Amino acid sequence: MKRIGILYQSHLPQATQLSEELERAGQKAGAHVWRQSSWDSGLDKQDMSSTELIVSVGGDGTLLRVARVASRWGVLILGVNVGRMGFLTELEGAEAVDRLPEVLRGAGWVEERTMLFVEKGSYRGYALNEVVVGRNGPVRVVQVAVDVDDQDLGAYRGDGVLIATATGSTGYSLAAGGPILPPTSPYLILKPIAAYPTPHPAILLDPAAVVRLRVRTDHGAVLSLDGQEDTPVGDGEEVIARSSPHRARIVRLRPRDYFYPKLGELFNGTRRHPDLRPSVSETTATAVGGPL
Repeated sequence: MKRIGILYQSHLPQATQLSEELERAGQKAGAHVWRQSSWDSGLDKQDMSSTELIVSVGGDGTLLRVARVASRWGVLILGVNVGRMGFLTELEGAEAVDRLPEVLRGAGWVEERTMLFVEKGSYRGYALNEVVVGRNGPVRVVQVAVDVDDQDLGAYRGDGVLIATATGSTGYSLAAGGPILPPTSPYLILKPIAAYPTPHPAILLDPAAVVRLRVRTDHGAVLSLDGQEDTPVGDGEEVIARSSPHRARIVRLRPRDYFYPKLGELFNGTRRHPDLRPSVSETTATAVGGPL
């Protein structure tokens, strides 16, 4: 690989510093390297057709942000963790500086993960973890009517409805009571969130399913992609979600059977950044694929 990009979490000084070291390592290996903050405006409109690899430097949240951009160009993603969890990322911190040259020589394998594509009027968006249509601010229920492949599934009252990929099955969907899917599974999860007056189970959807969500609310709702990109949803508006034709293409250096041991680390609390201590919020709401 001769042309690579580095997208880093510029709110973390250690990520900025590491991105500079990776830039030098890539150049030393003979690659043309561009480097940019993952928070830069207009990133989603940038032409990446000639880029072969993007190194995501931050945490799981940075990788989610990078995937929404890179997947549309088919660009490979190498995740480097300097955040909290690092469940989705591949390498830890400075380890990436030593191992980047072998990745550029073609080491490892590519894991392809399902993305979601969303439409709301003229709005278009992508998500790797999940799409959520839910209440916006006030602690009041919203009603979301759901159709799957033009068949009425019903209307749910509560905090909202989420649609998750296999990647997102270990994130918000898991916290909401959804199942865990193997990471490359093409199936989708539909899960009402805090449904009232009784909980509703998660539903596993066919990969080709088209889901329509119609909102009824008098105090506003929001469409959220990966918990990072939000847009308002008004009363009566419709959101359409389906699998994207694009895939997130993640470079792996670990064995192909890594997922269940890594999942065991998560459940047993052994997968932690060495400089951090557990907190109550991390054991509940901050599921895999957190804010960094």
